[in-house]
Parts: sequence; C-alpha cells; structure tokens
Amino acid sequence: MSQPLLPLELQVVACGTLLAFFLWVVYLVRFHRLSLRDSLLWMLSTVAVFVLALFPRLLQAMARALTIEVPSNALFALAILYLTLNVLSLTIALSSSASRTRRLTQECALLRGELEGLRARVELLSSGGKPPA
Repeated sequence: MSQPLLPLELQVVACGTLLAFFLWVVYLVRFHRLSLRDSLLWMLSTVAVFVLALFPRLLQAMARALTIEVPSNALFALAILYLTLNVLSLTIALSSSASRTRRLTQECALLRGELEGLRARVELLSSGGKPPA
C-alpha cells in the first residue's frame, strides 16, 4: 500500500483551520469590519484550499497537468499567484481610496473658501457697509 499524499490527521487539522478562518471572515463581514468586496478573494481562496485539503489528488493531477514534478511546488506556485492577486487587489483599492480622498479634500477646500466669503459678506452687511458688486 502506498503512502497517502496527505495524512488523515493533517487533513483534519487543515480543514478545521480553514473552516475556522472562513467563519472568521464571515464574522468580520457581518459586523462590518471587512467589506463584502474585500472578503470575496479571501473566501474564494479559502474554499479552493479547503477543496485541495479534502482531495489532495487534485493538487497532484494539477501539478502533473502543469508538468510540475512535485505537487508541493505547484502549491507554492498557486500561493505566489494568490499573493500577487491579493496585492493587486489591495493596490487597486488603495489607489481608488487615495483618489477619492484627494477629490474630497479639494471639494472641502472649495466649500471652506465659499463659506469664508459668505461669512465676510454677512459681517460687512451687519456692520452697515455696502456689499461688493
């Protein structure tokens, strides 16, 4: 009998850890500590790794299809791809947030200038002066 690709004890620990992580992400979304859009990548990747932990032969078949000799190398390649996607997703969100913050700061400065102008006009009128044309 050949050695199993992933021992049963390790499968149980991996599945339990992944299930706990998935439930933690759901908890964070539910209590508005993490947005649903940001949690999607975490949930999908957790489900994908959960499937690979349940069925390690899928990883072996995928490694063979990609002509990777050792299945763990395929897992590392997938992890690097996942991290790259996660960094890209975070960079897009950060860039969008920075752009929005810059626009809001500019609008706030314009409104503040307009408010100060109106206040000066009201003070001028209350002191009996003529408003500028």
